[in-house]
Amino acid sequence: MEIFLEKQPNCLATLRATVPAGTVQKKIEKLAAEYQRAAKLPGFRPGKAPVAVVARKYKESISGDAVKDLLREAVDQAAKDNNLTVLNAFDLQHGEVGGQDLDLSVKLTLEPDFAMPDVGALGVEVLEEVVTDEHVSGNINMLLERMAEFTDITDRALQMGDYAVLDYDATVEGRPLAEVCPEAPSTMKGGEGLWVIMEEESMWPGFCAGLVGAKDGEQRAVEVAVPEDFGVPALRGKKITHQATLKGIKAKKLPELTDEVAQKIAGRPAEELRRTFRERLEAAAVEQTERRKRAAAVEHLVKSVEFEVPASMVMGEARRVVREIVEAEQSRGLSDEDLLSKKDEIFQHAQMGAQFRVKADFILTRLAREQKIEASREELAEHIARMAQRLGMPMDKLVKQLVKREALGSVEGEVVRDKALDFLASKVKVKTAEAKA
Repeated sequence: MEIFLEKQPNCLATLRATVPAGTVQKKIEKLAAEYQRAAKLPGFRPGKAPVAVVARKYKESISGDAVKDLLREAVDQAAKDNNLTVLNAFDLQHGEVGGQDLDLSVKLTLEPDFAMPDVGALGVEVLEEVVTDEHVSGNINMLLERMAEFTDITDRALQMGDYAVLDYDATVEGRPLAEVCPEAPSTMKGGEGLWVIMEEESMWPGFCAGLVGAKDGEQRAVEVAVPEDFGVPALRGKKITHQATLKGIKAKKLPELTDEVAQKIAGRPAEELRRTFRERLEAAAVEQTERRKRAAAVEHLVKSVEFEVPASMVMGEARRVVREIVEAEQSRGLSDEDLLSKKDEIFQHAQMGAQFRVKADFILTRLAREQKIEASREELAEHIARMAQRLGMPMDKLVKQLVKREALGSVEGEVVRDKALDFLASKVKVKTAEAKA
């Protein structure tokens, strides 16, 4: 078999092969014999029909299988001779099968060729996630919220952090907001005796700032501009005028965490509750530090190693990322019309993410190969079990689907790359931050 390989940009190559007529004939005869063993033809017992009869009956199928086998042999030989990894083959063209030399031509997508840096000297450092007393108190305070008490403030004006009790209406160009945009959240349309926490992002940006300094009973007009990315399209960019009357100022006070209070909200003494929260937060901090190490290591290598990646793989990954973005936006209530208006932005974002992911996968695959990192049967089974749980289906059913789609190799690759990423993260230095008392 004569083989010619022509490399092209963007990880592509064209393979041309000429298979001698004798080799083609031997392949056809071998396949015909295999077909004969399973053939069921009228007038013959199963597997007993003459080879010549079977060859005529299944000529097209046998020829197709012969081309596939010979192509696979040509690709394997070209990969071996040129020290290449072939990712896929497409656009197959060939001459007539049988009686003469067979000419084959096929396009190949190749694994990128690049030099891996010394991962033992990454020079990457991340800051350790540290749990402080403030973190513990903040989480405990969320539990104490259910026992919070509100007191009236009568000796000063409204300030940020307070709760404002308001009567107000909202209008857009002189028309009630409820009339202009019925689908807007009810609290934004106005009402009486509504409690609004005085924070920058409450209601609309700038709304609370316009009320700072108001005294009990004071009336104010507050105009805000609706952000362009607001979830209700009909209000984007509009100016909303609020006529607000301050009916009261409230201050929230959380109870002190005594043993009695801790027993009421968590069924344990105060010190034990603090210790439990700290242990949980410290476990989460360890996980966060590990995520930082993994992310920093991959980002460093992707930026420092330059090579082309197959455009077809980037496009495929981009389509997958687009699906993820669209599903996430739809779950947030974004309409099909809004999604369509943002399609260019979504696709551009997806392409950038896809380029990074594909490049990172190639780097981790190469790292795993160089470090002889493999996935054990147990690790593969655990990974598939987690996939099944995430998809909400029995594990045996998922395994059958993966086998049918010939996707077990892809799943194994995910496990290997994840192990390679763990190895890479182990080379990242962690800078210890000094915890606050």
